[in-house]
Amino acid sequence: MSITSSSVTTDVSIKSPSFEKKDRIASINVNASNRASADASKVTKNLLAGNDILKDIKKYESKIRARHIHLTMPWGERGSRLLPTSKLMDHKQEIGAMRQILEDKWDKFIQAYPDIKRDAYLHLGTLYDPIDYPTVDEVRAKFSFRLAYNPLPESGDFRIDVPNQEMQELREQYEANMSDRISEAMQSAWDRVADQVRTMTDKLSIAMDDEGKTSDGKSVRYHDTFVKNATDLCDLLAHLNITNDPKLDQARLDLRNAVQGVDVDMLKRPTNHNTRANVKAKLDDILSKYAL
Repeated sequence: MSITSSSVTTDVSIKSPSFEKKDRIASINVNASNRASADASKVTKNLLAGNDILKDIKKYESKIRARHIHLTMPWGERGSRLLPTSKLMDHKQEIGAMRQILEDKWDKFIQAYPDIKRDAYLHLGTLYDPIDYPTVDEVRAKFSFRLAYNPLPESGDFRIDVPNQEMQELREQYEANMSDRISEAMQSAWDRVADQVRTMTDKLSIAMDDEGKTSDGKSVRYHDTFVKNATDLCDLLAHLNITNDPKLDQARLDLRNAVQGVDVDMLKRPTNHNTRANVKAKLDDILSKYAL
């Protein structure tokens, strides 16, 4: 199957109000009191000072974007991402579920907004100005979420009337651009393998005694996702290998083999020195074998 028939491009756009506003008068006063020039500094007010509800929304927005990036591959320079069609339904369901959680957070914010707006002066003091605050309807309009999936066009899908020579140049340009984007996408898959393996070898390189302590007496801790992150990546790489690169697929299998039959409890058990050494040796082989 070709890339155009086995993949789509996808975009996620999330917008929310910042509730930050520059205060011209305060800026003048700060610069004057410090005997600085008029353009030395600018005061930006946090209109929701004392309330973290919008901060929580923006953190969750970042979580959605991070998950979207994790499930996809880079494609071009305008924010679009490449998504194998084999992961389309998973992506749609997972991002859709996160979108619903985000929209629930929006609703809670909008319901609380009148009270937040009323109490803001308690935190802003003389910086408070009721004119700075939009209406509830204006706030609601500032929240938006857009998720789009688009097919990849074939190089011959140019519906324009140009001479044959120019048409051929357009096709060649498109194919060269497509080749560059595919290379970038595949490199991102290899980068994930390298990052995962290096992260694991760095941790496994930390020597501990039978009490779980390093030479300077510090405890060595393993996160519960230490092994799961590797196996999850192996599952994902089966979909992200959009060119069916046998080398990448073998690297995926080698990574899975490196952690086969091993769980994080085994690795963090202080006396399991041989287990950690064996896993690290296999991971080191991956780094060497694929020049990562």
